[in-house]
Amino acid sequence: MFGVAVALGAQDLFKNLISGILVLVEKRFKIGDWIAVDGIIEGTVEKIGFRSTTIRKFDKSLAIIPNFQFAENAVVNVSETSNWRIRWIITLQYDSTIDQLKKIREEIESYINNSKDFNQSTGVAVRIEKFSDSSIDLLVRCFTDSNSWSNSLEVKERLAIQIKQIVENNNASFAFPSQSIYVEKK
Repeated sequence: MFGVAVALGAQDLFKNLISGILVLVEKRFKIGDWIAVDGIIEGTVEKIGFRSTTIRKFDKSLAIIPNFQFAENAVVNVSETSNWRIRWIITLQYDSTIDQLKKIREEIESYINNSKDFNQSTGVAVRIEKFSDSSIDLLVRCFTDSNSWSNSLEVKERLAIQIKQIVENNNASFAFPSQSIYVEKK
């Protein structure tokens, strides 16, 4: 029984050592990088060892993750992001006219394509996507021209303000979830 426990422990140790070597050799991330392992951890790498890696989570708590987690799961190195994606659904009221919809779409697309805030080579999409229960949905998808997360937030804010201004200037309104109730007379 003791031999089985030692064998299982050695197996985990060996798995973590091999994974640690792969993490170091493949240079998936380095100390100081912001990484995310879906469903496991997100934070800044503080130490990379042969058996485990130390991650400082954003709530400032410290997590020590066995290296096999980095071998068995997808690791996103957020620090290596070159363009931050913006993907929004803008909900417009059903009483918007076809001309209003086209003009709003064209003005938003023009703003993105003529702004130095965005990387147009990665693709810009501003299209009416679908008719939802209580709105006409306009998809806005683009990428910032910055690799800085904090700068991307400023770009998103400028875009949000511009979209609101475009919608208002075209005498249209944003939709909100609603339901209609019909009462039958008997």
